[in-house]
Amino acid sequence: MPKAELHLHLEGSVRLATLRDAHHRHAGEQLPEIPWWLEDDFRFTDFEQFRALFRDYLTPWLTSERGFAEMTRDVMDSLIAQNIRYAEVNACPSWFNRIELPVETILELFAEEAARARTAGTHVRWIAGLNREEGPEEASGWVRRLVDEPVVAGFDLHGNEPGWPPALFADAFAPVCEAGKKLKIHAGEFAGSDYIREAVEIGATQIGHGLSAEHDPEVLALLAERQVVLECCPTSNERLRNIPTYPEHPTRRFEEAGVIVTINSDDAIWFGPDLTEELGRMVIELNARPDDLVRWMTNALAVALLDGEEREEIVADVGRWLVELNPS
Repeated sequence: MPKAELHLHLEGSVRLATLRDAHHRHAGEQLPEIPWWLEDDFRFTDFEQFRALFRDYLTPWLTSERGFAEMTRDVMDSLIAQNIRYAEVNACPSWFNRIELPVETILELFAEEAARARTAGTHVRWIAGLNREEGPEEASGWVRRLVDEPVVAGFDLHGNEPGWPPALFADAFAPVCEAGKKLKIHAGEFAGSDYIREAVEIGATQIGHGLSAEHDPEVLALLAERQVVLECCPTSNERLRNIPTYPEHPTRRFEEAGVIVTINSDDAIWFGPDLTEELGRMVIELNARPDDLVRWMTNALAVALLDGEEREEIVADVGRWLVELNPS
């Protein structure tokens, strides 16, 4: 199936075989074929336990130009292998500080890898993902530094929400909206629906997770009225204990309220499924049908940063997949 994904983090989307090889080379440790955090019944105790995985398993690898390039190349190869035709990849500038390279060199790498993916039919747009816990001043500095860079298509705000509401970052993100670039914000994952409302009010057109909107009719109505897209990540929410069980994810309830939904993997190396496998879980555990999958992919393509011809071509390919699946 031709696919589109709006919510995946570069640093969390490398494939397991690549991580195992890199960790062995850089840390001298051979990870098991199924690491402890990917056991079927594993759930993170809190966000900090999840975040520690980046420190323990990525930092030894991603402190060199070679390591960063290996990771970026592998994520692009994963997108191509899954037949993901469009992806918005969130790359966190905080990682740039760990590498003794000019920012320009990293941006050149992103441009080169996006161009390589494009030759295989995969359109990649780079999103600068800012860590809310570093504060609005740090965010503002990165926005000023990156907003005019052609390879940066937009900005996101992520991290542990409580105490860091989107409104704090309104001034930092104002240049993003002025430049006509995409603004996305993680909201309602660990905090209340007021964070979602604030994100929309400061200009976000896509909300990462948005779980707490489920029980707030006014926020649901706001999302539907403004046609704000929810980037749902069910396995991520299950593993981080934001929902009790996978079948209880509110995807269907969001859609019943008129909200536009997409399905995404978030951080496949830490949560398990890539997008292809996530959609498989939706079929098995949420009774999704082929027309549901097509709708979620079409929703993502509707807000994709593509020209009209590119968008129409991928949408048509998705439609052909459905016809071939159900030729009658």
